[in-house]
Amino acid sequence: LCDNSPASSDTKQDICSTLERLGYGRDEIERAFAADYSDYTATLFKGRPSSAGVEGYVWGETYYVSPDATVEQILRRSFDEYLKQIRAHDLEAKFQQQGLTLFQGITLASIVQREVSCHGTGVCRDQKQVAQVFLRRMREGMQLGSDVTFIYAATQDGKAPTVNYDSPYNTRVHTGLPPGPISNPGLGALMAVAEPAEGDYLYFVSGDDGTTHFSHTEEEHVAATKQYCIKNCELPE
Repeated sequence: LCDNSPASSDTKQDICSTLERLGYGRDEIERAFAADYSDYTATLFKGRPSSAGVEGYVWGETYYVSPDATVEQILRRSFDEYLKQIRAHDLEAKFQQQGLTLFQGITLASIVQREVSCHGTGVCRDQKQVAQVFLRRMREGMQLGSDVTFIYAATQDGKAPTVNYDSPYNTRVHTGLPPGPISNPGLGALMAVAEPAEGDYLYFVSGDDGTTHFSHTEEEHVAATKQYCIKNCELPE
């Protein structure tokens, strides 16, 4: 929730920085993140480990709140809106059809959200296809291999991201889902996981032009990466 990278807080888009720009202090923000939200345990937070925070559960929306609203009140309002969306779109049942719990579905959607940005609030084709790739890799016991997971892990620690960054969130190193969400997914990413695209792709790469290129084999993926991803794929080992 808090971007601890050295970038200016004026440009960061994480929830913590956004709240700070609204005038809330870091101490109050962190207390609100760690507050007791056990009344959501059987609904929104169903299946969420007690060690997990509220990352992934802040619904992105424009909220009109009173000037004296606390951070906890703002978070609770977003939780309530999130729960409405889950129920309206029957997300828990649709995640189960993909072999995922509600918590796992939200976690995977958070990765899809960071991998593919889509304009507007609808579901875009690339998000649905990326969800298909990840779900197939999970079913086949492969690592998700998502770069955004080690970038998230390093950013949270205020470190430079590397492919082999030592963190349980790094799906280039560890098999399966990370311990929890790495972003707050929008409806498009959630629906992409709930209703993934048809296909049997195993790889994808985001090209420098913003186009996502999908492949069936590692050989095809390596070729696509060399052809389309020059700048975006320049990451330290």
